[in-house]
Amino acid sequence: MKTPFTPLEAALRTFAVHPERPAVVDGTLRLTYGEFAGQISKLVQLLHQRGLQAGGHVLLIAPNRFDTLLAFHAVPLAGGVLVPLNPAFDDDGLNVLSRHSDPQLALVAQAHLERVQATLNDLGIPVIPLCTEHDLNPAWQDFVPEPLTLPDTLDENAPISINYTSGTTNAVSADPKGAMLTHRNVFVNNVNMLYHLNLRPGHQYLHAIPMAHGNGWGCVWSVTAAGATHVMLRGPEDLRSTVEDGITHLCASPSMMGSLADPASASALPRPVRIMLAGTSPRPGMIGALQSQGFEVLHGYGLIETSAILTITDLYEEKTVGPDARIVARQGHPMLFGGEIAVVREDNTPVPHDGVTPGEIVIRSNTVMKGYYKNPRATRRAIQDGWLHTGDLAVIHPDGRMDILDREGDLLKIGGQPISSVQIETVLYRHPSIREAVVVASRTASGDQPVAFVTLHPGAQVQGREIVSFCTPHLPEYALPRRVQIVSELPKTASGKVLKHVLREQVKEKRAALSAD
Repeated sequence: MKTPFTPLEAALRTFAVHPERPAVVDGTLRLTYGEFAGQISKLVQLLHQRGLQAGGHVLLIAPNRFDTLLAFHAVPLAGGVLVPLNPAFDDDGLNVLSRHSDPQLALVAQAHLERVQATLNDLGIPVIPLCTEHDLNPAWQDFVPEPLTLPDTLDENAPISINYTSGTTNAVSADPKGAMLTHRNVFVNNVNMLYHLNLRPGHQYLHAIPMAHGNGWGCVWSVTAAGATHVMLRGPEDLRSTVEDGITHLCASPSMMGSLADPASASALPRPVRIMLAGTSPRPGMIGALQSQGFEVLHGYGLIETSAILTITDLYEEKTVGPDARIVARQGHPMLFGGEIAVVREDNTPVPHDGVTPGEIVIRSNTVMKGYYKNPRATRRAIQDGWLHTGDLAVIHPDGRMDILDREGDLLKIGGQPISSVQIETVLYRHPSIREAVVVASRTASGDQPVAFVTLHPGAQVQGREIVSFCTPHLPEYALPRRVQIVSELPKTASGKVLKHVLREQVKEKRAALSAD
């Protein structure tokens, strides 16, 4: 017998087995899993009443709130495909992607409805407002809860969601990339997250990552599968207090954890908190700083196209290497069912496991997307001969752990010598005044020149020439930054990644870049 792989099956089990356990905490709102299931049933009925058909797309634009979590369960249980867009996308991005995704219905937070209302009106898309002033949305409260079941038409190879990559809004009108993640993709990702995070009933998971970004790295469903409690983060300023108030697990990007890892505000946690760091490489010292406070740090790597996290340096591996946070800073091995991951040269031959030779990360896994929605050319570029080509550069160490270097376009070639921007950034982070550091290339006729953009810790005062002098003993002369720009903030995507193309444009136009001398 064969039944479809889907994360919804585990959710239905939790509703049946743990109806009295706490399911959701969102401000003053508290719901058990029995009550949560009742709200899901009501929203499913409303979606059908509003015309949702099997396989129909449902646009979702909302912050991390209870209504948003509800949609991640109700839409696929109603037979639909969720299209979550991060509210942090700019207005042009939201409107272009709203058109591109071909929705039948839209679930939009009232605070963001005005931004896309004209487009949705033009498309004739019915809108259900979310995140109202009510704890329980009155739009579906008139319905009577009914037993929840899997849709009759469920196909494990059909999309459960279409997730637009955060970089697409940079040129979204030309080449939008909506990764079609299938029920099977997300099911395997759920198993990986449940195993490595070790989620169980009674645990409290904090949704710090936007649910709209890679489905909260899959945790919108894996927390439910575990019978753990979903806790909503109301704002970044509440991160420390919320983490200290009973949280046991969270996922976050290094940029989100910057304030908690700052020595000036560090404090011991009242209990251990397991955290999955991913998204970008953490700055040197961050992992050790978090560990010293009581965080149990897992470090992962993945893409939207791989249903989020795919590789990990796990807690067991940490204990085998002692306090050496440099090992944890590597992105590790494939997760339990991560599939095959290789680092290859341009001719697709594997690089040696020497920790030095760079190559492109390629992936063959059950978590790799079905393809990009309505973009076959981008799909063909990404998936070649059964392997997903990521465009990310890495090395493999003798112990088999992968270590991310750069995106292909971020590798600098100076005087014929290749050097990763991360190698230069690592040295910059050793300076006690530097909070964040990013290096991009200034393209010249004679080759690349490294240009550094840095932010400083509060109260720090330092000049560009001092930073270059600090780097001199630690880098070859050709790799020293030729300019250092001290800025108050770095431009970032909705998911916290630095927008290097914005910085490259500033360098190209010679705007604001201060000479190091």
